Amino acid sequence: MSYFLPAALHTRLKAAWWGTREMPDGAPTLSALVERIFLTHVIELELEHNAGAAFPPAPRGAQGSGHSGEGYRYVAYYLPADLHARIKGAWWALRSPATPTLSSVVEALFTVEAERLEHEHNAGAAFPAAPESARGVNTAAARRQGEWMRREWEIRRAAAASDDDD
Repeated sequence: MSYFLPAALHTRLKAAWWGTREMPDGAPTLSALVERIFLTHVIELELEHNAGAAFPPAPRGAQGSGHSGEGYRYVAYYLPADLHARIKGAWWALRSPATPTLSSVVEALFTVEAERLEHEHNAGAAFPAAPESARGVNTAAARRQGEWMRREWEIRRAAAASDDDD
């Protein structure tokens, strides 16, 4: 999933993840950290505003008002599609002038999490930058990608076999 975020915020969160990834409460990948941030937030919203139930899905194509700014870029994270849909539904149901876009919610959540990690694990200072190549290995995402690739190749082989039979 992609979100339009300040590039510096992505770099800051990535550094905080990298600096804490091997701690007992650390996340093995940046996407795993993002997944934990989203899941924690959406559960809190559902409990507070919807009796613990998921909000209805946001309308197809719901984006909110446009946002542009220097230093912003699209940043992608490997997340379960149902979690993205769940947080998008919560944003849509509770949107306000303070959160006109889903990306504005993500930006606020990432800022809070980076501050929390810096405070708890680095005396409030920003972590040194993570290596550019820092990715981690998300076994669940790798498994999903492998399953998708296997299905895709099965479809292609079946289509090729069908063409050969004709």
